[in-house]
Amino acid sequence: MVRKLQKKFILIVALVLFLVLGGLVGTVNGINYWQTEQKTDVLLNMLLDNDGTFPENSPGNQGKQEHSPENRAPGADQLQLSENRKSIWNNFQFSAETPFETRYFSASTTDGGKAWTTDVSHIASATEREAEVYAAKAAEKGKTEGKTGIFRYRMRQTEEKLLIVFVDCSRDTQNIESIAGISCSVAAGCYLLVLILVIFCSRKAIRPVIESMEKQKQFITDAGHELKTPIAIISANTEVIEMCSGESEWTESIHHQTERLTSLVTQLLTLAKMDEGGGQLELKEWNASETIIEAVQSFEAPAVTKQITLQTDIAKELRMEGDAARIHQLVSLLVDNAVKYTPEGGKIHIFWRKNGKKAEFSVQNTCDTLPEGDLNRLFDRFYRADVSRARESGGYGIGLSVAAAIVKAHKGKITAEWTRDGIYFKAVFPVKG
Repeated sequence: MVRKLQKKFILIVALVLFLVLGGLVGTVNGINYWQTEQKTDVLLNMLLDNDGTFPENSPGNQGKQEHSPENRAPGADQLQLSENRKSIWNNFQFSAETPFETRYFSASTTDGGKAWTTDVSHIASATEREAEVYAAKAAEKGKTEGKTGIFRYRMRQTEEKLLIVFVDCSRDTQNIESIAGISCSVAAGCYLLVLILVIFCSRKAIRPVIESMEKQKQFITDAGHELKTPIAIISANTEVIEMCSGESEWTESIHHQTERLTSLVTQLLTLAKMDEGGGQLELKEWNASETIIEAVQSFEAPAVTKQITLQTDIAKELRMEGDAARIHQLVSLLVDNAVKYTPEGGKIHIFWRKNGKKAEFSVQNTCDTLPEGDLNRLFDRFYRADVSRARESGGYGIGLSVAAAIVKAHKGKITAEWTRDGIYFKAVFPVKG
């Protein structure tokens, strides 16, 4: 139990840490990629707007042009354009060196691509002939923008000509890959470091829970053993009273309540043993069909008393590996639960069959009203869907918890479902062959 709890704690922390670090790395690299793409888009648009080159009033060209006659007394439109350009450059942190750092070329044609005019003066990795080839390929694709090799391009068709500008993105791609590699490496290192620390500290972190569980189990075990003595004394004293004064409704009530308490103590002790990992199981292969038939037969009389139709469909000679006593107890608990909550004149169907590599034991019974909510909560300890009916039937809400613990100890699964005819409990066990 402690080891399972520790593993679960480590797995939860590992999953949460993975999601947090993965989200952080993904967000950082996504923002970096988006900003890089936006920056390239601004450069491409600026080059298109200025016939394949940077504008004269860009920060990189202002020093050259500030003393020219046309820049000494700019018009209103040119002044507004300059302010817009400054705003764009400031938003993406462009500097006066950006026009010189950016590697780009342009190609234009006025005859539908038969002849190209290129400008490769701002790049060394592409010749005029290569620029023509790149431009022809981009024009054939028919898309206004895209990527070819290490270049991103954008084109603009006017009545006069087709202009395509290309920007070398190799350095941006390297930066993106570098940041991605570094961030992933750092995140992986942090993940492993934190995971190692969690593994070493996990037992200490869950120690209060473990101590609480151990105290609870010890209390249940001690209380169960301590309660056995007074219950036995009450039962013996009641028998003495009956011998001296005869039986009465009061002594009969005492016997009934002592039987309920004895059953409760037995179930509590069984749960305590199951919580210890099922170490009390005596595993062996045996004919489970005979055990189930024997357990079901003990409830035929109570069923007849309530005029309940008890139908069985039990496969013969179906063997399984497990603890025969626990399986007998499981069958008794489920059938007893069905008899208690089936109204007079109702029906109970009991099945035991093989389904592939699994054996299924199921109990289906009619009932007046179906419990609301998740039926699997019926397997929670001390949970009762209908408190008034549970009191009338003498239930404590622990029997199905014991049943679930027995199934789990046999590496099986138990479920509860609604059906057209009532409630359906099914326990599935692995079998050989």
